[in-house]
Amino acid sequence: MFTKIKLFLKANNYSHGLLTGFSFPGIGMSTAMLGFGVYAAEAGLNIYLCMSSLLVLWSMPGMVIFVSLYTAGTPILLMFTTVLLANVRQFFLVLSGIKLLNLENFKISLLQKLFWAHFISPTGWAELVRISKELKSNEIFPFFKGLSFGLVSICILGTYIGFKLFDILPTHLIAIPVFIMPLYITILMLKATDIFYRVAVVSGGILGPILFPYIGDWSIIISGFIGATFGLFAHKIQTTNK
Repeated sequence: MFTKIKLFLKANNYSHGLLTGFSFPGIGMSTAMLGFGVYAAEAGLNIYLCMSSLLVLWSMPGMVIFVSLYTAGTPILLMFTTVLLANVRQFFLVLSGIKLLNLENFKISLLQKLFWAHFISPTGWAELVRISKELKSNEIFPFFKGLSFGLVSICILGTYIGFKLFDILPTHLIAIPVFIMPLYITILMLKATDIFYRVAVVSGGILGPILFPYIGDWSIIISGFIGATFGLFAHKIQTTNK
């Protein structure tokens, strides 16, 4: 019975996206958001500001920075600039996601395009890359709308639960759920059909721990850059040999 329901939902692109959002990707994100909910409660935010930061920022690093600066009493302009710079790293990821959505094929306004672009998170982008191999170009946007609704809904639930469990959940456990999301992204990239993603993830993942003792936090940026470069070279060699 469950298999028949699943096949029925997959027949509709929006329902397929919704089902995906409530499955492993959503579980991974909501687990990380549970940790954010505890962190926000510990920092003294009320539930409304906590939920607003989730919906408006939609990026874990930006949300954590916002909470830290807010509780420190940072001026609004400085807070806005810092969060903006933290989130701008996803600019090219969003551009890539918009291209995959093929929004030019749909009669929607610029505001609607910006609205959906806002929800292109690393998880959403990874799912778009995966599903673009399976669906036609005009079927990806309906899938993404369902995916976004599912991810936002389950993340709101996870954040709310974390916020309410602040008095019960030990503080030292906050860091554990946050690692679920990077692990999911890594697994998804390793399953990708394009050699670029596999080489970039593996080489960057190996270089990071090696470089960290020598250059500290810069190892994240440098290993990511080198890993992506190796990925591009591997993709170039693969396409040349075809």
